[in-house]
Amino acid sequence: MSKRKHYDNEFNVQAVKLALEIGQRKACNELNLPENTIYGCRDTCQAR
Repeated sequence: MSKRKHYDNEFNVQAVKLALEIGQRKACNELNLPENTIYGCRDTCQAR
């Protein structure tokens, strides 16, 4: 059973900024993240 990773707020903000600058797919590849993770980061940033 795998555990979910939790990223701190600073990581979420930086990931969303990167995705806005270079695009979602490229940001995910650069950060070695699944594409859906950026959506979660974006939602987390909007909620705060």
